[in-house]
Amino acid sequence: MPKKMALSAALYLATIWGSVSAQEHTSPHTAPDSVAENDTVQIRSVQDLFRKGEVEGHVRNYFMATFNYGALSDNYANAIGAEIGYKTASLYGFRFGFAGLFTYNLFSSDIWERDFISEKHPKLELELFDIEDPHNKADLDRLDELYLEYNSARIRAKAGRFSFNSSLMNAQDTRMKPYSFQGIKLQFPLQQNGLFTLAWFDHFSPRSTVSWLRADVSIGVFSPGVDANGNPSGYAHHTQTRGVAVAGLQLHPNKRLSGEAWNYWIDNVSNNSYGKAVVVVAPQVKAGIEALYQFQVGNGGNPESTLVYFPDQKQWLAGGMLAYEPNKLHLSLNYLHTDGDGRFLFPREWGREQFFATIPRGRMEGMGKSDLLVAKACKQWAGNFSSEFSVARSWLPAPNDYRYNKYGAMSYWGWVADLNYTPTKPVLGGLSFRLLYVGRSSPDKDIPLKDMYYNTNFHNINFVTQLTF
Repeated sequence: MPKKMALSAALYLATIWGSVSAQEHTSPHTAPDSVAENDTVQIRSVQDLFRKGEVEGHVRNYFMATFNYGALSDNYANAIGAEIGYKTASLYGFRFGFAGLFTYNLFSSDIWERDFISEKHPKLELELFDIEDPHNKADLDRLDELYLEYNSARIRAKAGRFSFNSSLMNAQDTRMKPYSFQGIKLQFPLQQNGLFTLAWFDHFSPRSTVSWLRADVSIGVFSPGVDANGNPSGYAHHTQTRGVAVAGLQLHPNKRLSGEAWNYWIDNVSNNSYGKAVVVVAPQVKAGIEALYQFQVGNGGNPESTLVYFPDQKQWLAGGMLAYEPNKLHLSLNYLHTDGDGRFLFPREWGREQFFATIPRGRMEGMGKSDLLVAKACKQWAGNFSSEFSVARSWLPAPNDYRYNKYGAMSYWGWVADLNYTPTKPVLGGLSFRLLYVGRSSPDKDIPLKDMYYNTNFHNINFVTQLTF
């Protein structure tokens, strides 16, 4: 009881302190690339190249609290930090850029301690800091980007460390640190609103970490779950791969049709092909379909069956969306089915899947033979205020059905409330606020208490305040 009272007091304090509900912003430097204007004529010296560059970034305060079921521990944490990026002016289409960020644990519960019942760390609060070192409260800085880019009407190229966004690999800047990538990216604008992308990545800095890691070392930084026999997965630090090659095609030929297709070839691990299409079937009515197919490449990461990341399986998923979109309102029903020989597997350290039925705290990676149904209602109100409400129902294999359930997840009812506000007064320009609430409950009443911890029967509250410049 004292801990719950302390948690409530901390929540109240954080509300007063100013961390209340912030709009979730993608970091400014993660915006889609655009063809830069060639201002070579204005550059008279190397000094001008830097003087006429651009500074961008944000300051973010993030308060999170989770109320778990019964005697399971409740937790809270407040992170504060900033990211500052800079890119030079353009010289014959070339620009150099970099960005760094830092985070501090302003206050928190004992997130470095394991829960007495489940023997696990507080998952969500710890993700605000460093999941590899729960005791790390201040040494949380990272060189997030360091790159050289070239932009022209025909090609956009970038090499070094930078953010990347696609259906399975993306920045997902929704904590204090995004997913970041090292490699090379080429993009070719096409006629009729199209874009063709080629990329190769061999180093990664996963969200909620401070290190840059080779591709083979990065796989397994997050919880590896169990293998198909129920034994702890052994692929962490044992996966053999040089990196991932990405190819993507995005098309929007007219106002009624849009689509995209992505292929991710992970050296010696797997090949993953994803595609989706959205069409306007009637005024204010949209329908969409999506599908993914994956199979093993090489030996799946390791010749030893106990150390393999991607076993010899063929896996697929399919989804659909039906939406009604009158003025500034979105109502949709979204569905996802996962099937095949085993489980949908893709490194969580490289981003978060973006399917029609995706909701916060609701990954489907690691699942097979499962279904997810989500109803969404989004509204853009006057005064730069928006709201989103979602209700989800999942049907998952039993937690001990290890062949199709990697992380011991259980079927659940879930609900999400997401409120975002950006002040319109010029004096408050750059400020944004977000309130995110996520709840989950499972219909199965015979779940062991230790298995509920950050898995089901919890309430998660997030208050974020951000100043973008």
